[in-house]
Amino acid sequence: MTEAATALSALREGALLAVQYNPLFAAVTAALAAALMGFPKAKRERREWAAVALAAGWIIGDGLRILARARDYYDGIAAFRAAGTPLWPGWMTLALWALGSLALGYVLPALVGASVGRRVTHGTGWLAAAAVASALTLAVSAGVGALG
Repeated sequence: MTEAATALSALREGALLAVQYNPLFAAVTAALAAALMGFPKAKRERREWAAVALAAGWIIGDGLRILARARDYYDGIAAFRAAGTPLWPGWMTLALWALGSLALGYVLPALVGASVGRRVTHGTGWLAAAAVASALTLAVSAGVGALG
């Protein structure tokens, strides 16, 4: 197997794992973060609280599982070295899984929800932001689940 084929295989596996994020934690966390940022007069410190909420939700929802898989992979490195198998494809898969699940399940829905909430003019922007973020998270998860 060539280096390019190995890299594509690792990227494919990482992307497939990334779209299987935890929808419960993602929906709640993205809604909370979007509500914190999603009204026109939100202070700058709200972004920091939203980032903390997203990071904590991702760690609880998906991060610990990814960290456990990374630990399992690290524990098996001796076997890979003995077989002469390169180590970088596994780390690439784990990195794409971590970054992809964070971006797709948590950060992007929160940003979309916050941008919608900032455009609401009658004081319920935070509510609209939370609704859009959680709906988008669940819609992406349901769509991926329907595709198989």
